[in-house]
Amino acid sequence: MTLHAAEAIPSHVPVLVVGAGPTGLMLGAELALHGGRPLVIDALPRPNGQSRALGFTVRTLEIFKQRGILGRFRGLAQVPGVHFAGLNIDGDHLSSTMRPANQYPQSRTEEVLAAWAEELGAPVRRPWKLTSMEPTDAGYRCVLSGPDEQKTVEADYVVGCDGAASVVRDAIGMPIDRTPPSVQMLLGDLRGCGLPNEPFGVKHEKGMVMSAPLGDGTERLIVCDFSQPMRAQGTPVTQAEIKAAYENVVGAPLADGDCLWASSFSDASSLVESYRSGRALLVGDSAHTHLPAGGQGMNVSIQDAVNLGWKLASVSQGRAPDALLDSYHTERYPVGRELLLNTAAQGQMFLRGPEIDPLREVVRRLLNIREVSVLLADGVSGLDIHYDMGVPGASPPVGDRLPPNVFHNVDTGDDVVEELRHGSALLVLQSPDSPAASLVEPWQGQLRVVHAEPRRTHWNEDLAASPELFVRPDGHVAWAGTDFDELSASLSRWLGEPAA
Repeated sequence: MTLHAAEAIPSHVPVLVVGAGPTGLMLGAELALHGGRPLVIDALPRPNGQSRALGFTVRTLEIFKQRGILGRFRGLAQVPGVHFAGLNIDGDHLSSTMRPANQYPQSRTEEVLAAWAEELGAPVRRPWKLTSMEPTDAGYRCVLSGPDEQKTVEADYVVGCDGAASVVRDAIGMPIDRTPPSVQMLLGDLRGCGLPNEPFGVKHEKGMVMSAPLGDGTERLIVCDFSQPMRAQGTPVTQAEIKAAYENVVGAPLADGDCLWASSFSDASSLVESYRSGRALLVGDSAHTHLPAGGQGMNVSIQDAVNLGWKLASVSQGRAPDALLDSYHTERYPVGRELLLNTAAQGQMFLRGPEIDPLREVVRRLLNIREVSVLLADGVSGLDIHYDMGVPGASPPVGDRLPPNVFHNVDTGDDVVEELRHGSALLVLQSPDSPAASLVEPWQGQLRVVHAEPRRTHWNEDLAASPELFVRPDGHVAWAGTDFDELSASLSRWLGEPAA
């Protein structure tokens, strides 16, 4: 549902979320799931309906599973593996039982997330544009421009989910480190061209071509023509230009067909100095941009939103101190920095001429070493993310994320990660008589106690061997073991001091 009237815009909100792409929708839903009351706005009168990002990494699918919404993404085309710079890596080298999915247009992703957010009480108000934001003692005074009028909103917190040209980022004057583009690709959604299914791309002497079906006879084509000069970002792309680039790179004609949508993108990158400035926060492309190698952009942005959502909901409702929000930058900034490094490396290996081919061949041979394959496959899949939980001397699984299919609920038989769909943190006990069960009573409104047994595999031995686990609302293990003093400290750190 889209709400236009000014009556739908309250004069005060705990959190104003600017931008209703996948990132803003995920954040709005997460805030609402955890008891927040966000106002989500978008400047477009309706979703643009463009296909854009086409799939999900394993980590994002795991998040959808933990929130109980994976089944809403109907028709996912799961693929058996991943790629690094076009070099195939078998899915057996992933530290997860799940596999990535592609051929799922971003427009459908937005439909699913928008419906979920609205069910939770966070519908999108559009078309409402953030015109200005002025700091106050309690947050920001924001001026929103609607179809026929303006509205002033006092917001305790403002979150920019408004992309690479973020109004929020510019309004707070956040410094940003930019790397200029060196190579550019043309992108088109075509119909009737009979393109091969080559989602990992094929490198040619004159460039690179990637193509894959999207369903309904639509095909995605991406062409990198080394001979073409750099065009200004945002310059319209024509079907004739895509056709000429394809034929120059492949050396064969592209069949005539219809062009439904065309665009261009480059390997330019950017990273803000900080994801937080007081009561303003930046999420997704407003904080980091990069070459979309391996489809990581939208996925990392959704994961940013999941990291921030429960923290901001807890702080805005007074359950936790404002300092908890500092952990958003502390945990996600290194992920963004690694993302730029990873995608830049792939771009150099895949979008350069024959001079780089010897390096590609060396990396291809290194992928025969299992440890190398796991390192690169987990990296592009978001499975290698580890947070410092502030527990002295802690080792895995503390800091890692609780993956699916490791523990099953003894009472229900379900996968324990599905208990996270409620938005609460979890205390996972292999013995219901553990002293930890009574220790967590002061936080009982924020935490669910689950009696579980492990399913052991070769990659989850650390998790399966832990008798007790405290799992944050975002699925990351914050404490494991039998030191209950450390457990109390961890509960206070992440859930706030219990009420008297």
